[in-house]
Amino acid sequence: MLENNNIKNKVITVLKWLFVGLVLLAMYAPVLIIIYQSFNASANSVTPLRWGGFTFDNYAEMFTNQQLYISIIDSLLVSFWATAIATVVGLFTSIGINALTGKKRKTMDFLNEIPMMNSEIVTGISIMILFSLLSNLPIFKKAFGFPAMLVAHVFFTIPYVILMVLPKLEQTDEAIFEAAQDLGCSKYKALFKVIIPSLKTPILAGALIAFTLSIDDFVISFYTQGNGFSNFSNYVYSSYSKKNFSAGSYAFNALLTFVTLFVVLLISIKTSRKTVKKESK
Repeated sequence: MLENNNIKNKVITVLKWLFVGLVLLAMYAPVLIIIYQSFNASANSVTPLRWGGFTFDNYAEMFTNQQLYISIIDSLLVSFWATAIATVVGLFTSIGINALTGKKRKTMDFLNEIPMMNSEIVTGISIMILFSLLSNLPIFKKAFGFPAMLVAHVFFTIPYVILMVLPKLEQTDEAIFEAAQDLGCSKYKALFKVIIPSLKTPILAGALIAFTLSIDDFVISFYTQGNGFSNFSNYVYSSYSKKNFSAGSYAFNALLTFVTLFVVLLISIKTSRKTVKKESK
């Protein structure tokens, strides 16, 4: 009986690890393939997965291929501006929502969840229609491209910043804000000198999520591009459909993965060190 239980436990353990392995494989196999392709000399060939030797030429192609280079610059331009605007607006919106109570608070929480739950294609088409109507006015004649894409990216990234900042803000003791005022700070000074610095970690986390979502977006960007402005995801789609795919695209994706991994590890190490210091005290 005991031997049967041991066999059963071993089988369950093997199945658990097999399941975890399959999940990890599904999650990271595409990333590993892209990294593999970024160093593969035959990435542009008819059989791209065939190993053709180690090379850095694919990374150099990010700068030598003009169309790819422009799409990368356009993507970074939109993503950095969208992240900056969404982080600032999301931060102060979180402070405003935190000050509400009752039905007003529930309404704002619900309104914040709608853009996250809404389908991307609905958001993209809605913004496209809006800017199509505005383009009839002389001032908005060239609205498509950078302006439309920036507005769209800010729109769908703000809720994620709020989602990261608001829970931490709710945990912040109001007595800190009151104590700062008792010590001579004005309301605005107490906000910028005490409250906002205490939210550095969730603000940074919200900014990272906003940047990742922005630079990764395709559907919304597809409906808001125009006037010679197109981000990286649209470049990949158009070049792949035209069978003119550049190996530099693999290199840029791999580079983004390396940078993201480095930033996440840096934040994790910094957070763990702070935790150790607090526990030692």
